[in-house]
Amino acid sequence: MIFHTGSKIRAASFLPLLALCALALAPANARADLSAKQARKAITHMTGFELTNGAVRVKTISNTSATAAEVSAEIRTVFKFEQDKQGSWRVAEIRTGQDRWEDINLLATALKTQAAANECNAPDPPFRGAAALDPSVKRARCLLGSLLGVEVPSDAIRIQEVDPMPIPLASQASAVVVAWLRVDTRLLNGPKGWQVTELRTGNREWVIVDPLVAAVNEEKKKQARADLESIAKALEQFHRDRGSYVVSDRQAVVIDQLNPRYLPQVVRIDPWHQAYKYMGERDRFTLRSIGPDGKENTPDDIILSQSP
Repeated sequence: MIFHTGSKIRAASFLPLLALCALALAPANARADLSAKQARKAITHMTGFELTNGAVRVKTISNTSATAAEVSAEIRTVFKFEQDKQGSWRVAEIRTGQDRWEDINLLATALKTQAAANECNAPDPPFRGAAALDPSVKRARCLLGSLLGVEVPSDAIRIQEVDPMPIPLASQASAVVVAWLRVDTRLLNGPKGWQVTELRTGNREWVIVDPLVAAVNEEKKKQARADLESIAKALEQFHRDRGSYVVSDRQAVVIDQLNPRYLPQVVRIDPWHQAYKYMGERDRFTLRSIGPDGKENTPDDIILSQSP
């Protein structure tokens, strides 16, 4: 009896150890749901954006598993608004990173949608119950709502700041608008960890991120080619007048030589926020954009050259 009882005691003492062994031997693909910290990191570094941690507030995580999840988050976003000669305002640019701005019309073209919002430029934007708000805030929220597919007023768009830019610093009436936007995202967990694969705002359809970025880059390539062609045209006129192309390996030098007589509009930076490259001799030149990968002498470089 004593031996039998002792066996029970010894067996019981091994139970915690057995439990630990079972955990250690559990399958490697056991469920590991997405955390708020992981979601925030994935959103701040989603393709095409570089945001700060403070710019992303994770609100909900749903439909989660070890490999997929949906996340709703508020993202602090900065826009540039511009007013045309007729007095109509539009959303012109969105800031995607430190000193990086993207043209809204270019994004709209890639998305095959329109960025216009004529109803927001009426004397009294069509809001319900927002009479106490400053008109500039009302108009900004209306324009963003139209762009993002959000019926305003709504907590999905909260204007934090509207800062008009002084005319001497801008070529036309403009303002910087800071807003918190509600964005729905879908994430997948792969070899590189959790990454945003789709996103949606308001009543818009889900957008797959990678094809969108590819479409945006195609539009940027068109813009880069147009820029290089305008510089090349100016160089040809310079050559006819001077008997030589600009001799230099610095893009800043060629632009200074061409502007304003041959090139009325200064063109220094490509659509990926990198300086255009120039190499010129008396009888030849090469113009280059290093393309979306940001690296020189790679297949995605955009090159325009002239030689005898």
